[in-house]
Amino acid sequence: MKRTPLILVLLTVLALVAAACGGGDDGGGGGSSEGAQGRDAEVDASLCPTDALEAATEPVQIEFWHAMTASNEETLNEMVADYNASQDAVEVTAVFTGSYDETLDRYLNGLRRGELPQIAQLEETTLQTMIDSGSTVPAAACVAASDYDTSDLLPSVLAEFEVEGTLWPMPFNVSNPVFYYDRNDFTAAGLDPDAPPATLDEMYEMGDAIVRAGAAEHAMSLEVQPWYPEQWSSMAGQELVDSTNGRDARAEAATVDNATMVDIFTWIREMVDNDLIFNVGRNPSGADHFFALASGDAAFTIGTSGALGSVYDALDSGTVETDVDIGIGPLPGPVAGGPTSAGGAALWLVANESSDEQIAASWDFVQWLAAPEQQAFWHVNTGYIPISAQASEDPAVQALWAERPGYQVAYEQLADDNLPPGGGGPVIGAYVEFRNALEDAIEALVLDGADPAETAATLQEEADAAIASYNDRVAG
Repeated sequence: MKRTPLILVLLTVLALVAAACGGGDDGGGGGSSEGAQGRDAEVDASLCPTDALEAATEPVQIEFWHAMTASNEETLNEMVADYNASQDAVEVTAVFTGSYDETLDRYLNGLRRGELPQIAQLEETTLQTMIDSGSTVPAAACVAASDYDTSDLLPSVLAEFEVEGTLWPMPFNVSNPVFYYDRNDFTAAGLDPDAPPATLDEMYEMGDAIVRAGAAEHAMSLEVQPWYPEQWSSMAGQELVDSTNGRDARAEAATVDNATMVDIFTWIREMVDNDLIFNVGRNPSGADHFFALASGDAAFTIGTSGALGSVYDALDSGTVETDVDIGIGPLPGPVAGGPTSAGGAALWLVANESSDEQIAASWDFVQWLAAPEQQAFWHVNTGYIPISAQASEDPAVQALWAERPGYQVAYEQLADDNLPPGGGGPVIGAYVEFRNALEDAIEALVLDGADPAETAATLQEEADAAIASYNDRVAG
């Protein structure tokens, strides 16, 4: 190997990255209350009594459940403290409730017991489950009640959390996948290190050139990650489920047995068959694909932009011995420049167990978090993409981008108004099962040499069964 990284250091640092593309629980929650709103209802501004905060005679206490860890949690706690100090009407208590999956489990269990927070941070994959819980106030109701101006928020981010034209949670921490590569390997193969591949075909061609030149043992470090085929489908303008990715109406079936998915699966097979793939499997550490890049086992990989901070810190700190010259490019796709969807999480305003004053206080807090100043601070200190356009103009953000241009690459992918089908990823309650089936499909291609067309057909059958089971259980 051409590099000798400090393995344990790299894995430890990168394993701290919270995956913005992980799956959510598929459980449909029961229970509803006055103030909550289901998917089919018209947005009712009265559900968000924003004037109630003015009538409060003492600081309104709200509990905020979140999934942030390590330095991200430290930054979030600092922001909560700043908000509490900035006014005397609201007191926010931030409570770490585990991973996104664990937080959702706790929420659904709390829904049954009547033990809920006022704000819950959950990832984008939980949209259908949370809507079906009937326990939340749509952010759109608060937008209408307060005449809140959403024009500064990135359209792609808003679209990710909208269903049937209704903004459900308030966006907060978002990311998307980017292309990580070693510029040295590109140079050694006679490729322009400033011109990374824009398409899957170019990834194959450049990867093949790198391996033939002996610059790296393999082209791509591949993790079995369903987020990437999802993104590639979106980039090609292909829905993953019907009803415009479940955003115009409740999805009844998958749409994955199509030419686009077969092409994606064929590309994976060709990369494997030509020994261009270094397979790290389901990558439970969240770091193995980056380790393969740093160690010289592969020249490039795809990963969440949420890992940028950890990757840069590991390389810049000197704790990792490596000669990798990291480059960051937009996500290559079936077509160049196709739109990516926002990953990450948003903040749900909880109606159940919340007073009018608490709903109003929660809305005040999430507005504050979305403001340009806070988003700039959040971006600089965590690496999550700022959801505010004005935040991108902040001097601290501009300085960061000058030093670490990968952050700008990730931002510009979402700042583009070119939206994927339905505006974002699929809205289904059976998201865990859907992604498990997609992971199984990728493994069948990589490990078993499965036929791409047959794999797409099997994926369709399994996804349809999962969607039908969820809908029968929750929607009746």
